[in-house]
Amino acid sequence: MSAAGDGPGAPRPRPAAARFHSRAGGIEAVEAFSRGDAFDREWMGWGALRVLSRQDWAPAAVCDEGRVANMERLLLVLEGALDADCGDLGRVRVDAGGALWIGAGHGLAVRLANASISARLRLVELWMRPEHVNAVPAVAVPVPAADPGDAAAGAGAAWAALPLHRRARVARARLAPGQALDLPPSEGAHCWLEVLDGEVAADPPGLRLGPGDGIAWRAGDADVPATLANPRGAGHADVLLLALPA
Repeated sequence: MSAAGDGPGAPRPRPAAARFHSRAGGIEAVEAFSRGDAFDREWMGWGALRVLSRQDWAPAAVCDEGRVANMERLLLVLEGALDADCGDLGRVRVDAGGALWIGAGHGLAVRLANASISARLRLVELWMRPEHVNAVPAVAVPVPAADPGDAAAGAGAAWAALPLHRRARVARARLAPGQALDLPPSEGAHCWLEVLDGEVAADPPGLRLGPGDGIAWRAGDADVPATLANPRGAGHADVLLLALPA
């Protein structure tokens, strides 16, 4: 990620190279915020967002994380297949391009695993504060309003909404080489743009973002991103946009 000013009232870059890295049980994780033994007072979360974790799972890797309460979780499968055992709420498989929503409510134990014994699993996991605490736990496999579209189809078709059960909005888009895309108007107090794959230029503030890079801003900040462009000669770019309550 190239440098840009990040003074008061300006967007805050969060490059992949500056994030926390961990490896355990066949799972390599890159964390945008403080989590576990990794602590950075400047990055405890962003608005309601508390975890943004990019994960690469070895074949047959398992994470039995125990009971989690009062968190809303969204797992986006980028490659491979995820097996999620949610106890009494059932067991689901999520393939590449799909998503799993988990409302932990008053408490839910979930066992996650790479569904394949031969292929890797890549996913992005988001944790957000719920709108109401101690709710009844729930699990869903949401269907996006549309598949991540090609920017050539027009701004209305390019952003695919991923439904959540709170006042957050999550959308995903795919840009072909040489194409540009306007960001939709922000409806959240806090916004976050994450590059899942590929490379984009965000204008303003004139940042070039690669895989795993992100940029955060608040409502009212100056020079917030308005347009994304995928440089000519690059492959397709896959981006995630979050609009979050405070």
